[in-house]
Amino acid sequence: MQKNTLSQQQQLKQTAAQIVQMMRLLELSSANLEQEILKEVEENPALDVDNSVEIIEYESVEPEFENKLDEMEDYYDNDEYDSYDCHLSKYFPSKNDTYYTPISSSDSSMQEYLLKQLSEFELSEKDTQIAEYLIGCIDDVGYLSVDIQNIVLDFLLAFNLQITNEEVERVLREVIQEFEPAGVGARNIRECLILQLNLKEETPTVILAKQILSDYFEFFSKKQYDKLQNQLQVDNDSLKNAINEILNLNPYPVFLSSNFENKLNQITPDFIISIENGELVLNLNNYHIPKLKVNQEFKNQFSFHNPNLSKEKIMEAEQFIKVHVAQAKSFIGTLNLRELVLYNTMYAIMDKQRVYFLSGDDKDLKPMVLKDIATLLNLDISTVSRVSNSKYVQTPFGTISLKHLFSESIGSDDVSSKEVKSILTELIETEDKRKPLPDDVLCKKLKDKGYGIARRTIAKYREQMGIPVARLRKEI
Repeated sequence: MQKNTLSQQQQLKQTAAQIVQMMRLLELSSANLEQEILKEVEENPALDVDNSVEIIEYESVEPEFENKLDEMEDYYDNDEYDSYDCHLSKYFPSKNDTYYTPISSSDSSMQEYLLKQLSEFELSEKDTQIAEYLIGCIDDVGYLSVDIQNIVLDFLLAFNLQITNEEVERVLREVIQEFEPAGVGARNIRECLILQLNLKEETPTVILAKQILSDYFEFFSKKQYDKLQNQLQVDNDSLKNAINEILNLNPYPVFLSSNFENKLNQITPDFIISIENGELVLNLNNYHIPKLKVNQEFKNQFSFHNPNLSKEKIMEAEQFIKVHVAQAKSFIGTLNLRELVLYNTMYAIMDKQRVYFLSGDDKDLKPMVLKDIATLLNLDISTVSRVSNSKYVQTPFGTISLKHLFSESIGSDDVSSKEVKSILTELIETEDKRKPLPDDVLCKKLKDKGYGIARRTIAKYREQMGIPVARLRKEI
């Protein structure tokens, strides 16, 4: 009975570890996933890159919405399930599987890139003003270059608006420092490094690295490692691993503005949506991702017995092989499960926003929140959030962020905030620039079109889109 209990506990721990790994991999973009896979191959001798994988074309079929997580879990214990390849295409085939090379997105400065991310947040008018001001205070390498106290004073003098240190600190922490690249908005190198560590899995090494930066940064910066070890009471290996974890972080969120713009202009989408015969076709853009298999030579070492080795050494070697093969199979299974969750989630989003993907017009975006997709697929909201975070989809009308597809409903369940913003933009673009339309007139025009929006909501949306008030839009 006790043996069975221990076995069950071990199995539960293993399952929990797989779930944690799965959630972490879901958050990664394609580029970061490639690095993670290569790192895993380097660390696990039972894993190997499979260069012999051929892409098989299937007849196009309509995938079902129901989640196949249970089906995928069955593969973990399957001895034949030893490779991560394109066999998942049976769930989401395409007649025109093509390789993708990064395309250029619209040119953008760092501030413009941050402002685009800001538009994804639903903030109050005051918080939006604070966030925009903070973005303007971020220097070329990504640091906040102005003290919070000075920002409070500037708001009072320049805008006659009273704000508190706590309000600025909250917007900085909850909004600006949540932006990409990781560490942007930090006020010093220590905060920058901690922000990056906060995005990592809470392993003992990461926890120790955070403690070093938080409590003993002076020792670390002066390389006083003996004092660090005495204070932390850790062994040499633990300290070395934590130090290496810190040294691998980026001390400057943006190295050079030109390099940053290069990164912006080379967005590799995670999904590709095309139109074939008037129908939408979805593909995962995963062909540049290394395909994995279990190293059979390493696995077959179970059968090798060196007569010169003791029984204990042989058992130790076999246990080493068994553990690493199991980890390799688990990692391969998690990668395949990741692809399935990504595809099912994106397919549900595509189906929900079918009209938009056919037209490319923001006015056709339907209200959609994370909960809608989570309920449809019987997934947790946090899982859908991880799928949509930092992911892009290539469409016939350009490459867009998945976050752009989500919006709250306004007034009616059939009207999204994106739709209202699109119409608001059209009204402002076509106005007489000698007599720009004030917010109350814009509000009336929207009501005439069937959108019952309050004037303060018009002002909020206008500010989120970076459109000034009427008097500042006036031209001679």
